[in-house]
Amino acid sequence: MQLTTELWIKGGLSLLAVFLIIWRHKMPGKLKNDQAGQILGVMAVVAVLAYTNFGHFHGSSMVHHWEQFHYFLGSKYFPEVGYDGIYVASLAAERELDLGRGPQPHMRDLRTNEVVRVASLVNHMNEVRNRFSDERWQTFRTDTRYFLEASRYDYIARIRKDHGYNPTPTWTFTARIFSRWPAASTASLKALAWLDPILLCGMFVMIFRTFGTRIGCLAVIVFGLGYPWRFDWVGGAFLRQDWMAAVGVAICLLKRKSFGLAGGLIAYATMVRVFPGGFLVGPAVVFVRHLADGRPTAWFRRLAVGFGVGVVLCLAAGSLTGTGLRAWTDFKWNLSKHHGTWLTNNVGLKNVLLYDRATMRRDDVDFRLPEPWIHWQAKMNRLQNERRPVLLFASALFLAVAAAAAWRLEVHEAAVLGTAVAFAVVVLTCYYWVMLLLVPLGRGRWGPTAAWLGLNTALYGFHLANLATLSFEMLYGLLSWVLMFFFLAWTAPDAVRTAREGLIWVRSRGAKSDR
Repeated sequence: MQLTTELWIKGGLSLLAVFLIIWRHKMPGKLKNDQAGQILGVMAVVAVLAYTNFGHFHGSSMVHHWEQFHYFLGSKYFPEVGYDGIYVASLAAERELDLGRGPQPHMRDLRTNEVVRVASLVNHMNEVRNRFSDERWQTFRTDTRYFLEASRYDYIARIRKDHGYNPTPTWTFTARIFSRWPAASTASLKALAWLDPILLCGMFVMIFRTFGTRIGCLAVIVFGLGYPWRFDWVGGAFLRQDWMAAVGVAICLLKRKSFGLAGGLIAYATMVRVFPGGFLVGPAVVFVRHLADGRPTAWFRRLAVGFGVGVVLCLAAGSLTGTGLRAWTDFKWNLSKHHGTWLTNNVGLKNVLLYDRATMRRDDVDFRLPEPWIHWQAKMNRLQNERRPVLLFASALFLAVAAAAAWRLEVHEAAVLGTAVAFAVVVLTCYYWVMLLLVPLGRGRWGPTAAWLGLNTALYGFHLANLATLSFEMLYGLLSWVLMFFFLAWTAPDAVRTAREGLIWVRSRGAKSDR
């Protein structure tokens, strides 16, 4: 499916979904409040088909070779390639295979995160090659050959300028259950690509059973039509949505009052992607409210114990990936290495405060360089250091609004505000905002869902209107503004009510003390 066609169809469906959601809310009739009705149900089915580009997937294949190059090879050969060796190892294998291609001139050095001349990586290439036994090297060469022959060489060259293999050791442990034994082939990678859809289907079944068909359909519609996480990003990848399935099921379990298991699932999501820990912030606020009101708080202890046990198990699992406890120290090093690397498709509150007109116009980008964004990244790091007090204040204010809103909510509704917490604290690659499918599970249900889909429609329209000049910086800078206004509009009403009640309480305490 061509990009323009995709944008028109999905943008139109997103707009149609807004009207159908409003119509279902206003529609008189015999449907119960938690029932979707036939029209909303059909819309949900169409949204799922739209996510897959109506069966066209990536055009020639369902498999996302860019993603699977990193996540299949990176997990299967983690004991050898670690976080620094996947690119040089693949290049060494390519040279031995002698496929008649000239070597690419530049590649990212995953030790420094800089794009350098391939000639400068010879010693590192030999060092990584020596980490393999002869038998393991032969299987790595065979698996690498599949990727080299399945894709154009310029595509492989661009892959090696990406940022390497970066999952946590916990994710690596889970992935190796599936990737350790099969050889790379179209059939095996397609089978791995089905893991995410299976997990997401399980999550949606849980949502339908917990919240009813109406809320379930709203969540499916948001997922299927979301602009920031279109199929092109991680569709057909290998186990890239496991964290989302874990968080979605956890919120269902919170509503069902299965707090220990919910804590364990949030722990897993946190230990594979870090930021999902923010989904505990809302429940922690509700715990403080219950404590202040003298209400039972045993539920929070069960949630905390489940989370703690989950973290311990995930730490242990991550140490069973072939390098022992060193896997975690290596991950910490890799995380710090990426700390100063800005990506053009990142989204978060920081973008609102740091992006300027020059960023939107790509004035600081020089495509004559092996790393065109190197000057822009340096500028962003400088601005971040200069504006750190403003960034901290803005994050704190945003978190305060989210916490004040969570104060009034049920536990599962407060947990959904982990989406706002993530926006305030970190910048995330655009496709992680698939977590907005949780919006219908929170306070307001249909209203915030329709509002998001309206903004989502505008994103499709903006892309269509700027096809010739659109840059990721412009697009995801705009998305950062869109999400800021969305989260504030969603949380501010409850936050204001909490503030008013707080003032009334303070005044009443003051009046009592005057007596």
